[in-house]
Amino acid sequence: MKYNNIKTQLDEGEEKYLGNFDGDVNFIMGPISIYQFNAFADHGLCAVRLFQYIRTKQGLVYGSKAEFRGKDTSHLWVYIDNKNLYDWFGLHQPTKWKLLKQLAEEKLLEYETRGPGKMPRVRIKSPKKKIN
Repeated sequence: MKYNNIKTQLDEGEEKYLGNFDGDVNFIMGPISIYQFNAFADHGLCAVRLFQYIRTKQGLVYGSKAEFRGKDTSHLWVYIDNKNLYDWFGLHQPTKWKLLKQLAEEKLLEYETRGPGKMPRVRIKSPKKKIN
């Protein structure tokens, strides 16, 4: 894969915001659980778009690091920004917050608010297999 048009912005040398990318992203890195996909699909198309955004960010942030190569990153935290969420998947900021609250109540994901004007941290919580 080529990553020519993706540039990272480091916030004063901090790696915690690594993954804020400029440019078009039209792929998802890493394996996707069909059970997780279907669990999010039960809540509508926007929930699927949010799921795809989270998995894409996890793949872009953790996929290039040597310690995560070949490992599952679907349980790791990522920051959700409004700009890339809208540019890549067409979700607006109010829809993002509505979905975060709804999906957290259903125990499909976890999120942490960090105060006004700051990006929330999110991770997928639902299991990869349907547990009877």
